[in-house]
Amino acid sequence: MNNSFLRRILFIALAAILGVVEVSNGQSKPAPAAKPKKYNMSNEKMEAKPSVGIVVKAIQSRICLRWIPVMQSYWEFGHRDGYIVERINVKTKQRVVISNRVMPKRSADWQSFLDKKDRNYSLLYAALYEEPEFSNDPITQINERRQLFHFALFCADMDFQAACMAGLGLIDSTAVSGERYQYVVSHKSAARYKLLSGISMEVGLGDVNVLPDISNFSGKVGGKVVTLLTPTASLRQSYNQYQIERSDDSIHYQSITELPIIVTNKLDTLAIADTLVSEDTFYYYRIRGITVFQEKGPYSSPLRVKAKTTLPSPEIYAVKETTDKAMLEVQWLYKDSLNQYIDHYQIVGSLEPNGSFVSLKDSIPADQHLAFIKAMVPTSGFTFFIKLRTFTKKGAVLETLSMPVVLADDDAPAQPQGLKGSIKVEGEQAIVTVSWMANPDADLFGYYLNRRDRESGQFYRVNNSFITQTTLTDTIYLRQMQKYVHYTVKAIDMLFKESIDSKVLILKVPDINPPTSPIIDSFAVEDKKIFLRWTRSYSDDVQKHILYRKKLPTTAWEEVMTLTDTLRNTYIDSNVVEKSLYAYTLIAFDDTQNQSEPASPVVLETPYFTQNVDFVRFSSVLDTVDYRVKLSWECKQTDKIDNFLIYRASQGKELAFVKKMDKNNREWRDLIEVEPNTVYKYVIRAKMQEGYLSGWKETEIELKP
Repeated sequence: MNNSFLRRILFIALAAILGVVEVSNGQSKPAPAAKPKKYNMSNEKMEAKPSVGIVVKAIQSRICLRWIPVMQSYWEFGHRDGYIVERINVKTKQRVVISNRVMPKRSADWQSFLDKKDRNYSLLYAALYEEPEFSNDPITQINERRQLFHFALFCADMDFQAACMAGLGLIDSTAVSGERYQYVVSHKSAARYKLLSGISMEVGLGDVNVLPDISNFSGKVGGKVVTLLTPTASLRQSYNQYQIERSDDSIHYQSITELPIIVTNKLDTLAIADTLVSEDTFYYYRIRGITVFQEKGPYSSPLRVKAKTTLPSPEIYAVKETTDKAMLEVQWLYKDSLNQYIDHYQIVGSLEPNGSFVSLKDSIPADQHLAFIKAMVPTSGFTFFIKLRTFTKKGAVLETLSMPVVLADDDAPAQPQGLKGSIKVEGEQAIVTVSWMANPDADLFGYYLNRRDRESGQFYRVNNSFITQTTLTDTIYLRQMQKYVHYTVKAIDMLFKESIDSKVLILKVPDINPPTSPIIDSFAVEDKKIFLRWTRSYSDDVQKHILYRKKLPTTAWEEVMTLTDTLRNTYIDSNVVEKSLYAYTLIAFDDTQNQSEPASPVVLETPYFTQNVDFVRFSSVLDTVDYRVKLSWECKQTDKIDNFLIYRASQGKELAFVKKMDKNNREWRDLIEVEPNTVYKYVIRAKMQEGYLSGWKETEIELKP
């Protein structure tokens, strides 16, 4: 894009946003006969989502549509090839084409708007019809195209009629009352570029169209400037621009800006300043919102403001000794041009900074900025305090802050003594109470308490302003992990001379920070044993680890072992049974019994401890005469078998033990009579001489009618 074209686009866009410049240089620019320009499409990734977003609204007897291409490339497709707008009857599903090709209006149709120097139309026209020269650099060219895209959409948002001129909006006047519709907007080139259509929310002519009022409109006055504020987060779905009007009689209002106001900050707050011309007049402000379809919402309640006096207060410049040590010369600064607003000055004094002030010099003329006062005699120390009071012709009294006047004093305060403290834990904070002995200095002004959190760190002040009491509380955040906190106190006199620091007070900080969690990082399961190995907690104050176990499906953890040797990281659990699930976790404890988060549990399953029996056969036969089941089996490794256990379950019932057989038996006849259409399941296990059970073998049989 050549520099002149880009500068013009930026110029018009800023004018549309700020409303402070004209679009052209006073001459109407005729619209050249042109067609919407064609671009080589940028390399934007085509997303699997609708190519346009749609806003619809029923206004009076018409339905207004606005659509917004979601990518810069989609915008270029649209104004080059056009859009198809369809309407779907929600109830009957009838689909009607409202427009087969919505395109930007011909260049000649824009001329009347260009003659009016309308900013929105001018920028949209430039974006559609004026030929840019894009940069040869691909990255720069993508950015230039994206800028053009965003500027054009901004102007379309600011004026619905301009959006319709640019082929981004449409009014449906054929809608029927009582019906509800959805609108579909598609690119004419959708099939060519595989673009998805956008579909609107449901809308009907009977929809309620009540625009919200703005109830939280406020203003802050500073001198002759008022800052008008309105939170807009709750209004975002209704309005995209605002209009603020001002009146000096609460009847006749005029807009304070030429163009509507938009919110561009991330705080969702409209903030704009306006100048109050007169200090003696009440001004009234009101605000209303404007929708994307240029509907104007109701006005807010009027806001009444008045300028505050902006007359500055004189400041004391210097207090000097004179040849008469009992007399002092006081000077203050003030512009001679402001003397006309001053009636007279007065100097007052006090022995305390916030004490009762008495007059030291009255009725000082407005054009006099110097006066002599008699020094006050402090009851202790060498300092007293003065203020300059300014009496205006309007009856206002302006007063300076207390200024200390220090008489001769060359000694610094003594070193504070007896520093002590205590700590009380409150949640994740510790409240530190520090106290010390009062200094004996007669001209003591106050104290500063200093703190550092590390032995090698720097001290910083706890109290930003001096204190006169000898006790101060401080807050420590215990999650900061420090072990000790260090305090000193310093005294200051009336001349702001500082004492040397007191001796350092060192307090141990309570430890509420748990140690880091150990990690169970390896394990092994063997016959009748489970081996565990872990990485210990790396916190340096760990005192012990406790290993916990639970046999699933129980939920209660049991303590297996407490390890005060924090370097040990293995354990062998021999107290397990076969074919069971065991969960293990580990918790670290520090020297103040803070416990870590449990290690991520590991769940391990023990196998059958020994598999000595191999059932090579287990079968069932139904005797068709008396409907009894006959079982037979064969197995190996019978020298370690004590007996056989037989279990039975009919269809839908639990497996139950029914017979114990001698180790030499290989057959058994069930005594129950089987029922037709019922599946019977039989299971056989061997009980070993050592007491544990073997695996099992099963068979099923069913009597068919």
